[in-house]
Amino acid sequence: MKKILIIGGSGMVASRFIVLAKDRFDITSADEKTLDITKSGDIEAYFEKNTFDTVINFAAFTNVDAAEVQKGDEGGLVWKLNVEGPRSLAKVCFDKNIFLIHISTDFVFPGNEKNPGPYSEDTALPANSEGIGWYGWTKNKAERVIVDSGCKYAIIRYGYPFRADKYDLKLDWARNLLNLYDEHKMYSLFTDQAQSIVFIDDLVNPLEKIIDEKIEGVLHIASENTTTPHESGSYLLERYAGKPVEIQEGSMVEFLKSPGRTPRPRLGGLKVEKTEKLLGMKFKTWQEMIDEFITQLNS
Repeated sequence: MKKILIIGGSGMVASRFIVLAKDRFDITSADEKTLDITKSGDIEAYFEKNTFDTVINFAAFTNVDAAEVQKGDEGGLVWKLNVEGPRSLAKVCFDKNIFLIHISTDFVFPGNEKNPGPYSEDTALPANSEGIGWYGWTKNKAERVIVDSGCKYAIIRYGYPFRADKYDLKLDWARNLLNLYDEHKMYSLFTDQAQSIVFIDDLVNPLEKIIDEKIEGVLHIASENTTTPHESGSYLLERYAGKPVEIQEGSMVEFLKSPGRTPRPRLGGLKVEKTEKLLGMKFKTWQEMIDEFITQLNS
């Protein structure tokens, strides 16, 4: 049984992965109290005492708007956690011949008219931060330092994860919409934003195969097709309520015009064909992912 270290194990995605994969692997879960990846010395000391076949780094500063406050600050927590942490992990994985799986995002791309998605696994990373928020830029830089480290790696990109199993520390986008609907507080949803989503349970089989076979490179695990917040939100609430639910249409173009808005991909999303072929798997559509979410919720 392979020994796996999960970094960021208490997070929304990682904690669900651990529950579903715990019988397949010998999993050690680490959070910031166990292992502070912003301190390279702590990482080196930890790996001197512990051995693993694979490390999966789920840890990141993911609050996009809060990250933007630190824009340009390479001494700030966002940079330390999102760039320096992966840099130190990649170094120790190279030194000890450990397979590193790093979780990334389509926010590494601008998702604008000049450079629209959906992006393939082979799409070149932007060389500058034009149109990219600080969160996305730090994740972009993290991918680069891992590739340059020489370690054996897989970079996994996904977007907008959600889960049916309750998670008290954070509401994902789907749970948030259900709460807003139940409380009669629904707001407008964008019709002009392209995105991919992923039901967290659907990460498990692909990740297990990547771990087992040490499949390297950049891979995308996401819905087979892209959607918009309005389209997926309407479908989700119709399945939840058992009847069509009218949601006001909003524009991300207009939203981003307001001063102080954090840049984020409007024309984003991820292509998955190469990853599907590489893994020999067919990923679900976003509709099928929402259907499974509702099925689990109802059970």
